[in-house]
Amino acid sequence: MDMNNRTYTPLATLAAKRHLQGLLDSVDNPDTYCEHMIALGKLLAATIVPSLHHQTTHHHTKVDTLIISTAEDADFLQHGVATELNNQGITSKLAVFWNNHYQLADHSSVAPIVHKFIQSGYESATDIVIVKSIMSGSCVVRTNLIEMLGTIQNIDNIFILAPVAHKYSEEKLRAEFPIDISQKFKFNCFAIDNKRSKAGEVIPGIGGSVYELLGLTDQPVLTAYMPHVVEKLTFADI
Repeated sequence: MDMNNRTYTPLATLAAKRHLQGLLDSVDNPDTYCEHMIALGKLLAATIVPSLHHQTTHHHTKVDTLIISTAEDADFLQHGVATELNNQGITSKLAVFWNNHYQLADHSSVAPIVHKFIQSGYESATDIVIVKSIMSGSCVVRTNLIEMLGTIQNIDNIFILAPVAHKYSEEKLRAEFPIDISQKFKFNCFAIDNKRSKAGEVIPGIGGSVYELLGLTDQPVLTAYMPHVVEKLTFADI
């Protein structure tokens, strides 16, 4: 993999760099790949803990954080993020979306939500944490964030956590929202890549298409894939 197209951010610790390389080195081993993605989730969560602690110390019974995830990231990157936040005493709720992500004839992308799971009790959240295995563009994050914005009244911060982002992804997402929303965005990632393949994939990115790399074969919406965390929370609410 050509790493000349990659710039590490100041947040990228030696551990983060090791797990990013681990993604690229385990593209043929889904189990190992998933372990690296979970570890990166924990490391990303650690970068926002100082910004969240001031909330939880004053509101012990109040949910302060809503985590928004795609179905494919729910058991891996999201699991790592939620685990670290929980270990630090930060209460969170979860929203999971099954997006049908595809390109239109003009090469623009859309990602309509086909299914969703939203854990009850999220409405009091003051911080939103969006997790995405790679920020290639703005389509999926934009769609899922819009779905939730109208139901939360007092948002202080919107954290976007991704191990890797394309260099224009932040700019694209900010352009999709009015300033009163976009000024709440805080992008935390470990690596910025500036190149794409002819097919549009970020290089080196996370090693290819995340569905196959995680062992999911295709988009969850096309395979009836159910994340374990959603199964667990669904039965817990019964």
